[in-house]
Amino acid sequence: MTSRSQAKRQGETRIHVSKLNERDSLVWTGVLFLLHGLGLTLLYSPMEGLLNNQPIIEQDWGLHFHHLKSIEGFWQQDKIFWGYNPFFMAGYPSNTIQDLSIKFFEFAALGLATLGLTPIEWFKILAFLAMAFVPWLMYFAARNLFFDRDDIKSGAALVAALLGTVYWWNSLPREMFFYGMVGYAPASYASVLGVTLLYRIGRNASLWSPIHLGWLTLSLVIPPLHVQSMVIFLPPIVALLVVQHNIFRRNLWIWIGGAAVFSALSNLPWLAPAFGHRSDDVASAIVDQLPLFTSVDLLTFIKDYLGPTGYWSFRPSFAEKGFRLMLLLLGSWGTWKLVRSENRAAGVMLASAGIVLFLLAYFGSLIPIVKSWQPLRFKVPLDLFLSLAASYIVAHGLARRSLTPRSYVLPSIAACGLLAFLFNLFTTEARARMLLRTQLRPELNAIVEWIQKDTPVEGRVLFEESGDETGFIYDGIYLSSFIPHWTGRQLIGGPINLYNDRHHFAEFHSGKLFKQDLQTLNDDEIRNYFRLYNVGAVVAFHPASIQRLQSVPGLVTLDRRVGPVHLMRVNQPLSWFLQGEGKAKASLNRLEISEVKGNEVILKYHWAKGLIGTPAVKIDPVKMNDDPIPFIKILDPPATFTLQIRP
Repeated sequence: MTSRSQAKRQGETRIHVSKLNERDSLVWTGVLFLLHGLGLTLLYSPMEGLLNNQPIIEQDWGLHFHHLKSIEGFWQQDKIFWGYNPFFMAGYPSNTIQDLSIKFFEFAALGLATLGLTPIEWFKILAFLAMAFVPWLMYFAARNLFFDRDDIKSGAALVAALLGTVYWWNSLPREMFFYGMVGYAPASYASVLGVTLLYRIGRNASLWSPIHLGWLTLSLVIPPLHVQSMVIFLPPIVALLVVQHNIFRRNLWIWIGGAAVFSALSNLPWLAPAFGHRSDDVASAIVDQLPLFTSVDLLTFIKDYLGPTGYWSFRPSFAEKGFRLMLLLLGSWGTWKLVRSENRAAGVMLASAGIVLFLLAYFGSLIPIVKSWQPLRFKVPLDLFLSLAASYIVAHGLARRSLTPRSYVLPSIAACGLLAFLFNLFTTEARARMLLRTQLRPELNAIVEWIQKDTPVEGRVLFEESGDETGFIYDGIYLSSFIPHWTGRQLIGGPINLYNDRHHFAEFHSGKLFKQDLQTLNDDEIRNYFRLYNVGAVVAFHPASIQRLQSVPGLVTLDRRVGPVHLMRVNQPLSWFLQGEGKAKASLNRLEISEVKGNEVILKYHWAKGLIGTPAVKIDPVKMNDDPIPFIKILDPPATFTLQIRP
């Protein structure tokens, strides 16, 4: 017996692991939070760009700047959150369906601006803080999920904070932050926390506690962060209601229903106009033109995890897959262990969330209505739920206080995943290609200055925008998003190359004018478009666009070149009236018409639902050419009147 015991001890090395207490867990999470925050700060170029009054200019950040400036103008002038915007697309109802993923940042920035700083400064600070608190969101999610497990809750909370933070830097959340997709990632992290709060409510006898307050707060905040968050919540909520058979199930129903009503009523001011303009949403058509975060390939899952190059990640490296593979293995293992443990309800909840999100992410694009959601984004909450399950299996292993040779599988998987992350982090950040800039290059400033100083205020600027299809010719920026707010000019083209609003028929990007290849339009069609939309100047870069416009006899005159960009004047009489005469002055939610002549007039502005006149006028929407949006016709107009939207 003695010799066998000694032999067993010789073949079994025991490593004692001390139990992590709550104080140590908090301290180390605090250290992680500081390191993560420092890393975020270093992403700004220059670093003072985080706090100055200059907008971040990278890709969708420019679009958010446009939306923020618009909603700021609507609120300051009319105390409304949406209204008529004449600066793009010949006029459209702005801030309805277009900015649903950043409403929280917009509203919070407007409110905090009353205390000091400007809305754009607050917008940047809030987006930074939403990302900076990632470690704490995951920490408290794990604490809630394992609140009744004194042996593992502190360890699981720290591991979840680490995994959630590493995941942010390793995968899509880091890239989304750079490209300006600032709502989806924090909404995913907050949704995971919300699910664990609900789990804790379902196992709590009291009807009110700080947990309930946190649940109500998140129910208010998460929808304006991103409306797709509701999809993240649904599977675990249903699973929890099915498996939770104890006496506290009544509390669960009360707090689910109460939070849903509270959230809906609180968010009604922006939900109502978005719902009212849902017929303008052409997101599905946008996905067909640019299939971002969609894939109808049945092997998407295999390619995403095992393919030789980056798959549906903006990074080309295979290294990004290593950490996610670790999460998949440890998370699946942890979920299985939870389902078979005393925390079966938590396991079933994580399993249901994981299965549904997996199916949505990798097969949702096969369903047309789901495809418009860009379902591959659901990889983010899927990986976060896997992180929670992985934190359980790691903490459970540590809590056993000893590791045997057979148990080295877990640390080996974890070590390989973390090494892959470190390599991915180095190769990504060493390039310094995903820094957040707030300063334009001199060439772009020259274009803006030309528009401001050398284009007529009596007409629109036809601005050719660029995106992925032409390599973001304006230095990776949607330059048109900024131009109206910096110059006061109205544009046909922008605020982005592809926009989820049917008013965006009136657009110009990458050789396409009004949804057609410019080369296919004859001279008369081009002249008619220029007259209908009152084009007074052109900014174009695509060789086909430049060649076709300059081939129309006498239409344009080249004024200046900035690299490949041609700045051209248009040779035609300018008027805001297609029929009748008068003067027009446009601003946010205002069309001020004066010196009107004629029994009826047609303005070169799109009609929008909710437009009314002061004094009252009879407005008749009238279709022109092939534009799907009617224009504004006024019958028996007074000499002076103002049009605006009053919801």
